Amino acid sequence: MSAFAHLKTRLSRRNAPLVLFGVLSLACMLATAFLAFQVYFKLDRYGSAAHDNIEWTLAQLEVDQVKLARALDRLDDPAPADIHEVRLRFDVLYSRATTFMSSGAYRKAFADNSMALAEVEAMCATLDDMAALIDLDDAQMVAARSALLHATTSLTPSIRRLSSAGIALDAARADAERTSLTTTLRQMTVISLLMLAAMLSLMWVLWRLNALNHRRALQNRATLNRLSTILNTSGDAILVVRPDGSVAETNDTARRTFDLDRPGDAPVRLSDILLARETDGSVSPIDSSRLQALSAGLCKAPPQLLARAADGALVPVEVSANMAMRASDAVCVCFIRDISDRVAAEAEVQAARDKALSSERAKARFLGRSSHEMRTPLHGILGALDLLDGTRLSKEQVRYTAIMKSSGQLLLNQINDALDIARSDGRQLTLREAAFDLEALIDGIVTGQQAEAEANGTSIRVLPGRAPVGEVLGDPDRVQQVLLNLLSNAIKFTRKGQITIEFSRIASPGQGTDLIEVQVADTGIGIDEQDLSRIFDDFVRLSPDASRVEGTGLGLGIARNLVTLMGGKIGAESIPGEGSLFWVRLPLPGVGDRIMDRKTGSDRPLKRSPPLDVLLVEDNAANRFVLGEMLEQDGHSVSHAQDGAAGVSAANARRFDLIIMDISMPGMDGLEATRRIRHGHGLSADTRIVALTAHVEREASKQLHDAGIDDVYTKPLRLADLRRLLTSTGASDTRKAREAIDPSVTDELCAILPEEQFIRLIEGFRTEGEALMRVLSSSGPNDLETIAGRLHRFAGAAATIGALELRRAAARAESAAHQGDADALAKAVPDIESAWAATIDWLAARNRAA
Repeated sequence: MSAFAHLKTRLSRRNAPLVLFGVLSLACMLATAFLAFQVYFKLDRYGSAAHDNIEWTLAQLEVDQVKLARALDRLDDPAPADIHEVRLRFDVLYSRATTFMSSGAYRKAFADNSMALAEVEAMCATLDDMAALIDLDDAQMVAARSALLHATTSLTPSIRRLSSAGIALDAARADAERTSLTTTLRQMTVISLLMLAAMLSLMWVLWRLNALNHRRALQNRATLNRLSTILNTSGDAILVVRPDGSVAETNDTARRTFDLDRPGDAPVRLSDILLARETDGSVSPIDSSRLQALSAGLCKAPPQLLARAADGALVPVEVSANMAMRASDAVCVCFIRDISDRVAAEAEVQAARDKALSSERAKARFLGRSSHEMRTPLHGILGALDLLDGTRLSKEQVRYTAIMKSSGQLLLNQINDALDIARSDGRQLTLREAAFDLEALIDGIVTGQQAEAEANGTSIRVLPGRAPVGEVLGDPDRVQQVLLNLLSNAIKFTRKGQITIEFSRIASPGQGTDLIEVQVADTGIGIDEQDLSRIFDDFVRLSPDASRVEGTGLGLGIARNLVTLMGGKIGAESIPGEGSLFWVRLPLPGVGDRIMDRKTGSDRPLKRSPPLDVLLVEDNAANRFVLGEMLEQDGHSVSHAQDGAAGVSAANARRFDLIIMDISMPGMDGLEATRRIRHGHGLSADTRIVALTAHVEREASKQLHDAGIDDVYTKPLRLADLRRLLTSTGASDTRKAREAIDPSVTDELCAILPEEQFIRLIEGFRTEGEALMRVLSSSGPNDLETIAGRLHRFAGAAATIGALELRRAAARAESAAHQGDADALAKAVPDIESAWAATIDWLAARNRAA
């Protein structure tokens, strides 16, 4: 086809809409002219109408009245024919009048003329009266001739008025019809003109659109040229891939990067360029179908995408692809970006992160070591002071002992402050909910701080609310720590003054009366208003003579973190020179009649345990002496070991009731010593082992339990703590239960699920286990496949709640059932029953503790 013919075809296609709308405009104009002629002819026909049915009826009514009057005049000398003629004319008049009266069309026509309707009714009434005379016999009717003639003559005015009304009605209707037709004609003329104008406007618009399209075509061509330039200068390689995997089009970057300007006619295929590193480390090419599936999200992306560069090297790339239409074919447009630099940068970031984590671990190790190094001598000091309290002392000695204990406790508090602020900032603290008596807890705090307050000449007064608070539900240790920090802070900055502690239950929107507010007010030096906003920051000491006040500046920061952790609020108000008021609001719902573990703030007298044979493994001679004295004063037999190796030898050679093991010792530490005792099959392999450590983090505690330690106590160990240790669970039942269940799995499950759902899960597990135990004890060899299915489901349920030993036992039994080995299944049943019993005991103990 020649260029001219091609251009002619394009122009004809472009002008087709204009021709179409021109034809439509001409058709509309012809239709308008035709309608105008039709209206003109109808208007002429309506104008030539002479009368209609109503007018004719009224005229005939007048004619019939005249004929009746003439017939009555001929009754002067009546003949039978004249009498018959009178009756006939009356009947015609009567019939025409009643027809006019009863016809809906006539009444509708005169609906707006009440006078005409009244005339019709009067005429009909007169005719009804005449009908009575007409119906008489001939002689009587002739005798009533005068009355009939008078009545007939009286109808003339009414009939004439009706005729006039009919003529007027007809004239008005004719005028209305002419007006309507004239209006219609005018409207049609206007519509036609508007239609013509619209058609002309549309043609003009189409002409403008045609010109605009022409300009846009030129612009699109320029845009395509710019896009081509942009794509060719893009740093990303762009491939247009056909469905068969061959590359249809590329940009300059792709041609340079992948060396696509190759001699020969062989097409370049996508699989020659793009590859994937699979999970097993192998490299496989990516074809068109896999690329389309990846772009549509129908398959999982490989761990890494690679591209073969011009030099044959494989470089990491990032691919973005999508389907598009090209002529009649669907193609995949693929953008490939070299991410070698980004991968290298990510590797550097990962290395920096690993270095930072290493620094954090080093910090944690330093913190633990510092804690141990400081707590160990404190253990000896405070323990010796506890022993000294049990001897006869003079008043001055009692005073000196109290000062030493207060100073030691103050040092211990500062160590705890540093550790707590590190853990609370890292969100490592957890809440342990229990029921406790808040009033007793506050009394215990006041009693413990009374001596320090009296040393400053300050009195402490406790004012409970009007209604008793009673027992509440919360973490008593964290509540005690917060209130102790507030009271201790008030004592430090109040000299010869008064401290008031008020507490009460208050109402709060959304929490009802579960909110308890505690206020600690003092008459100390006060705080400037500009300093109130940072009073709860860490390491902040605002007093002008703060250097003479003991403390680290961490107490209020720890209180803020703990209150936030418990979902409460804390604040302060102060007037310089007059005093300060610190308040804390905590969600502590009342316990009511619920039965739970209860804890109070005051130390309860602990019953001494029966005499025990105790092995004490401790490298520090002072601590070993102090602990030994405490144990011997309570009537226990104590054997000493100065390091881990000596402790292992003693435990293997003799049966002890209890082993107290220090963790941080030179040479063989407490962890290794515990492992050797547990796995050495000595006489004390199953003896209860209690660890003494300064490493109180959760990870360290789990590591201790995994090594076989039953309980962990933190240094320094006071006399009350030691007696609590001796009276707690004996033997190693706790450790055995811990081996049966991983508590971290259960705790995580409890944290994720709502309480009711968690309880239903545990109850369902218990029900399923009891049913399985009955099946295992009563099933025969023919039920092995059914048993295997039930064991498989039960093993999954056990793993869900962290029952590891039970899952392992169920898995072994399931394998035996699948293999059809009834004897092996029978041997595995006791292991399942034993693990089931241990799991149930652990769950029951956990439920009691919760």
